[in-house]
Amino acid sequence: METQKPVKQSDEIDLGQLFSKIGDFFINIGLGTMRFVALLRRVPIENKMLFAIIITISMIIGFSYSQYVKRKFYESTMILGSDYLNKRLVDNSIEKLNLLADEKDKKGLSKILRISDTLANNIVEFQAKPFIAEKDIIELEVLKEQLKNAQANSKNEKVIEQVLKRIEIENRHAFEISVRTFTPSAIGNLQTALVSYFRNNDYIKRRIEINKSNLLEKKTKLFHDLQKLDSLKFIIYDNYKSMAAQSRQGSNNVILSDKSVTDPVQIYNQDLELYNQFQSVNSEIYLQRDFEVVDGFTEFSDPSSASLKKIVAISILIGIGVAYLIVALAAFNRYLATLL
Repeated sequence: METQKPVKQSDEIDLGQLFSKIGDFFINIGLGTMRFVALLRRVPIENKMLFAIIITISMIIGFSYSQYVKRKFYESTMILGSDYLNKRLVDNSIEKLNLLADEKDKKGLSKILRISDTLANNIVEFQAKPFIAEKDIIELEVLKEQLKNAQANSKNEKVIEQVLKRIEIENRHAFEISVRTFTPSAIGNLQTALVSYFRNNDYIKRRIEINKSNLLEKKTKLFHDLQKLDSLKFIIYDNYKSMAAQSRQGSNNVILSDKSVTDPVQIYNQDLELYNQFQSVNSEIYLQRDFEVVDGFTEFSDPSSASLKKIVAISILIGIGVAYLIVALAAFNRYLATLL
C-alpha cells in the first residue's frame, strides 16, 4: 500500500478571491446604507401619530418663541480707520462695552458712551474684527510668495508662518465694528458715540493731539517759507527786469561768474514744492486721516435676527430628531426587556 504524499499548499495570493472580498465589502456597505435609509423611512410610517404630535408641538414652540419670546434685532457695520488702532486695543474696548451691555441696568453703558438710557437699553452687543483693504491683501500675498521663495529650507516654514500671522495681525489699522440693537433707529445715533469713545481713549487722544500740533507747526513754517520765497521771487524778477532794461539801453554790464547768480528756475521749483507740501498739510489737518470713519453705519429696516420661517423650520427638524430618538429608546427598552 503506497503512502500518499501531502499536497504542498501554494503561498501565492489568489487575486480573484481578493477582488471578490473587496467587492463583497463595498456591496455590504451599500446594502447597509440602503437598509438604514429604509429604516428611516419605515419608522415615521409605523409611528405616524407620534411624529405628528411631536412635530406639531415643535411648530407651536417655534412660533411662540419667535413671536413672544425672542426679540428681533437689527445689525449694521462701520469701518473705522486709524494709525493708532490695534487689535488688542479694539478687542479690549469692545469687550468692556459688551460687559456693560450685558448688565441689567445699562447706566454704565450710557455713561461711557455718553448716550441716553433709552438708547443704551436697546443695544444688544458689539463686535469688531480687523478690516483689510484689497490693496493690503495683494501686498500681503506678494510678501508671502517672496518669503516662501527666499526660504527654500523646509525647517524655516514654521518661522515663516509665525511671521506672516504677526504681519496679518499687527499691520491692520482699520476695523469693522458691528452693533446690534432692538430698534433700527438707534443705529444712526451710535456712530457718533462710538467714534467719540475710541477717539477719547487716552492713548489715542494724546497721539491725535500731538500729531495735530505738529501739523499746525509745519503749516506755519511752510507759510513763512513761502512768504520769504515770494519776496525773493519779486527781488529776482525786479533784478532781471532792470538788467533787461539796461541791456536795451546798451549797458556793458558783464556777469563774471555763474555761481554768483541765483538760478530763478530753481527758486520757482522750490516754491512749487513748498506749496505742494503746504496743501498736503492742509489736507491732513482737514481730513484727519489718522482717525476717520471710512464707511459709516446704515439703518436697515429688515431685522438681522432669524425669521419666523427659519425658526419654525429648525423647530420641525428638531422635533423629527426627537421623535426618532423616542422610537430608538423605546426599541432599546424592549430589547432590554427580552434579556431579563
